[in-house]
Amino acid sequence: MQRTTPRLPPPLVRRLGVLLAAITSLALVVGCGGSGESVDAAATATARFKEGMEGLQGGVERGMPATVAMSDGLRFEPPQVTVAAGATVLWRNGSPMLHTITATPTQASTAGMVHLPAGAEPFESDSLSQGQTFAQQLTVAGEYRYICRIHEGSGMVGIITVE
Repeated sequence: MQRTTPRLPPPLVRRLGVLLAAITSLALVVGCGGSGESVDAAATATARFKEGMEGLQGGVERGMPATVAMSDGLRFEPPQVTVAAGATVLWRNGSPMLHTITATPTQASTAGMVHLPAGAEPFESDSLSQGQTFAQQLTVAGEYRYICRIHEGSGMVGIITVE
């Protein structure tokens, strides 16, 4: 006895094909936000990052503090920041290690690791635990080179340029 596979009538096959195409199209439109344009995820992410960074810089220009993170990689992130005179810089320790903000030349183990513009007052934080912050308003234009006193030997140095 030979078995045969039941076949659907051609009009039903066409209707199922049309239905399948419609469902697929609907899923693509919904998945792409309904704009009808293809979405390049990398380009979108890059654009959003750029917009966010421009927004952060705009915030600094409007008097919001520039933020520098201290990492367990023994780095200030970002390592260099440019702000307008009178801006406040906020350092945030996101690391489980203690860190300091030291812009006092006499506290540096190596001469020249800390440098302030002429007329700028030295400043220094206490040791900051994870989650703690330190803020400093910078009013004198020039380059401020500062260190983490605890990790100076590991090269934990940051630079702020005040314009």
